[in-house]
Amino acid sequence: MLVALLGLAGLLAFQAASSARSHRAVAEKAIAEFKRVATWEYAGAARRDLYANVTTPGLEVVATAGGKKATDTFASWDSIQAIAQSYEWADGARVHAYFSYRFDEGVLRWRSTDGEADSDRRLEALRGALQADLPRTAADKYDTRWNQLVLVDVTAWGPRAIVLRFYPEPGPAPESMYGFVVPEEVLTERLTEILDREPILPGARLGSADQEDLLAVEIRDGAGRRMAASPNYAHSAFTAWESLGDAFGALTVTVAMPDDAAETLVIGGLPASRLPAILALLLLTTGVVIAAIRLLRREAELGALRADFVSSISHELRTPIAQIRMFGETLLLDRVRSDEERQRSLEILVKESRRLAHQVDNVLLFSRAEQQTVRLDPKPTDLRALLQEIVEGFRPLAETRGMRLRNDFDSDVVASVDAMALEQTVINLLDNAVKYGPDGQTIRLGVRSTRAGHAQIVVEDEGPGIPPEDRDTIWDPYARLERDRESAIAGTGIGLAVVREMVRRMDGTVRVENGTGGGARFVIEFVRGEEGEGP
Repeated sequence: MLVALLGLAGLLAFQAASSARSHRAVAEKAIAEFKRVATWEYAGAARRDLYANVTTPGLEVVATAGGKKATDTFASWDSIQAIAQSYEWADGARVHAYFSYRFDEGVLRWRSTDGEADSDRRLEALRGALQADLPRTAADKYDTRWNQLVLVDVTAWGPRAIVLRFYPEPGPAPESMYGFVVPEEVLTERLTEILDREPILPGARLGSADQEDLLAVEIRDGAGRRMAASPNYAHSAFTAWESLGDAFGALTVTVAMPDDAAETLVIGGLPASRLPAILALLLLTTGVVIAAIRLLRREAELGALRADFVSSISHELRTPIAQIRMFGETLLLDRVRSDEERQRSLEILVKESRRLAHQVDNVLLFSRAEQQTVRLDPKPTDLRALLQEIVEGFRPLAETRGMRLRNDFDSDVVASVDAMALEQTVINLLDNAVKYGPDGQTIRLGVRSTRAGHAQIVVEDEGPGIPPEDRDTIWDPYARLERDRESAIAGTGIGLAVVREMVRRMDGTVRVENGTGGGARFVIEFVRGEEGEGP
């Protein structure tokens, strides 16, 4: 706090000393503020213009023409042009192609000025660019909730802009995408003409001057390639840039002002008071102090969570260790009365050692995940065979509490997974089912193929279930339900965090639902593969 106060005092002293600066210095700061505001206003106007006049109307046209769902019939090129005219979309006449792509079938449908794609080398080249860049990474690389603009340079066609949208949206696994292709000039022309159409600078400051005399813009793509610029664009001390974002092809706009713009924009000479700047610094300092307090509070909360975790994991490890020690000493001192007791003692030793190994593996995986050092090796795997091995190893633990494991496995279900990570994931879910479920319950473990092309693993118990309001937070590290914190059931709060992290690293998803018997139903989904496929 003392350091913060000293810093504030220094800033205030600096502001007092700077009041004697020359008019030129004040003008430069003012023009810098105008520059930043102009850049922000221009970028906002550019996004609105592209969204309202290029991406949205074009996507509406292709959707109306049957491109939204890959199962619909695509209209002919003439019909699509008629639809574009009905939308009064001026840029529709410059579109080179409309397309629709279905991910699960790999089917790409086209309508273009040159007919079907397979008869035109330019569309074939663009088809290759689309298929190489988009389908495999659609859900990860792009925001599936919004229109997406992608810039590509096709050798046989030149620079082009692809506008696309995913269907359905939002969602982690869209079924298809649809869109259209236009020349890059459609974008650059609209962007460079914004100064003619949109008020970027406050009118009161312009006076008799034209906005185009005080502002110039340059447009570059995400790789830094210059696409277009205003005729009067020149680098100066007063330039600022802003990205339009990934949804608009990572385009960046740079706004420049001439050095003499201050003569028009800064009116009235030196400001009469520095009080607004001082108040702003006070507010900024207050915000920094509040942020520091919140960080300290969060650090204290994390410390309490870690302390609770250490206590919980110590309790969970002590139980199997005590069992192993007791039955080990029994065998060592030959206190067993029969071969049956000896066999039973050995079985308990094996069971508890497996339980201990599982807890240690959980902690190691959780620690490596937090440090980003987990390395998985997904390979096409027969899920039925792998889950059968897991069930056979876990069944003795369930039977000690009179519980039954019921299998429901489809054959020929293959997915690209890391066998050890999936084993730890499923065992965590089974262990939770045993821990929180009633004695004598039936735990169901199933694997099946879905119509959407996914491999689905289900673990369902007959316990109390997960309340809907807690289904998003149970995956967080150290998280436990309030009802379980006060119970005698031990838990570390990392089991489900490990489940989510391992599934995510294998490009899968996991969720929890209501079980058919009133308990919890955990569902893991992976994209299906074929045995023998490479990664």
